[in-house]
Amino acid sequence: MAMFADFPVHIILRELERDDLLPAILFRTARRQCDADVEALSRSEATILPVEHQARLEGEIQRVIEKYAFDPSFITTYPQYQALITTGVGAHHDGQLLMWRLLLEELMSRGLLRLMIATGTVAAGVDFPARTAVITAHSKRGSEGFSVLSSAEFQQMAGRAGRRGKDAVGMCVITPSRFSDARVLLEVSRRPPEPLRSAYFAAPSTVLNLLKYRNVDDLQFTVERSLGSFLDRKGASRLRDDALSEQSRIEEDSGLRGEKRKKAEKRVRRLLREADELEKKQETALALSLEGLRVLGYVEGGSLTEKGNWAAELCTSLVLELGEAIADKLFDDCPMYELVGLIGSISGDPHRPYFRLKENPITPDRYHAMGVIVERVRKAYQGAGGTQVSVLPDAALTVMTWMDAENWNEFAGLLRLSGVADGDVSRLVGQTADHLNQLSRLERTHPVLAQTAKVARSRLLRPPFSENLITMD
Repeated sequence: MAMFADFPVHIILRELERDDLLPAILFRTARRQCDADVEALSRSEATILPVEHQARLEGEIQRVIEKYAFDPSFITTYPQYQALITTGVGAHHDGQLLMWRLLLEELMSRGLLRLMIATGTVAAGVDFPARTAVITAHSKRGSEGFSVLSSAEFQQMAGRAGRRGKDAVGMCVITPSRFSDARVLLEVSRRPPEPLRSAYFAAPSTVLNLLKYRNVDDLQFTVERSLGSFLDRKGASRLRDDALSEQSRIEEDSGLRGEKRKKAEKRVRRLLREADELEKKQETALALSLEGLRVLGYVEGGSLTEKGNWAAELCTSLVLELGEAIADKLFDDCPMYELVGLIGSISGDPHRPYFRLKENPITPDRYHAMGVIVERVRKAYQGAGGTQVSVLPDAALTVMTWMDAENWNEFAGLLRLSGVADGDVSRLVGQTADHLNQLSRLERTHPVLAQTAKVARSRLLRPPFSENLITMD
């Protein structure tokens, strides 16, 4: 494991090249850092590729465009295109369009890039060769601030190093700085992998869908035999063993009296209580989910109501918000443009900035009505998988503005004036289109809404947000 000082990116690239450690992936904690590195390299004459290498790179880009049937203008007008051609370096993060990320992944797989500068998005789920992985921080930023990398996250990053059939070993390089403590990373690298966890939870869409074919007793039977319940029972057994050991220690220690004995006995009771709660965790989660669905009128007497039957067709995390909006007739006689906006308003991420450079065409009372629905669902549904939904008028304005835009270049210009990332809009459009797709399944019970949603979805999914790319994101 090698180390660099806190050098600028062009120095890191030069040192890697000198020691024959390219191609490499340089991990950063933020999108802005990735973009700033590419910009810095494009200004450095020392990092410019020979003309023949640039020509080969352009030829491969053309082949990737043909492979995926991209519109060439989306690639050649992308802000980092010229930097990619002249330096052979690309920035890869979720603030970019998926087609740009796919292009970089293809070029890296074909051995055409010298350096990929990426956030953690490239660590998992993407497989392409690099001789070296460069880790520049021991922590990452999440919704609750910075946290130290887990052993799995570190292993994912370090595991990008080493090309099968080309490298005898892969190199992991650490760059100690004010953002990276090599001692912490060394400790993380020695941790065992995190234990396997169950991904099952009794989300409302899951419960509704299962109740189409099963009753509540069947659901409880399934939950009892799930991996989650198995792991919880094992955890509860360990807690009871700890409680038994503690109880034995108390009984054997004749000198343990007074306040110390009370504390020890209290610990035994706490361990036993935690064991009982853990053993019933999955059962409790299902009960909470069912109770929320009963309160909102989707389930009655262990079976789906009429409302529950059509809502079960909506396989989406927003099934309750959309179901309540339909039941409240919020979407009745709703123009396509406004339908897209209202659904877009609950499809975005509250911590992302969206477009706001013009007046919002949806009236405040309509957003208020959607907010009432979101709050009703939040109060009634306390089960697992309850989503943290917010009504975001700026997100609504973003998807409506895209529907109005003549082309991507016009829309992209507006986004950059607002400081909105392409990737954030891509995700918002994809999520909105997915919810519209679910509504389009209600042809039997809500035919007008289903048809409007179907047409609206087709209007949203035009290049560069075509359906095949959205489903890959």
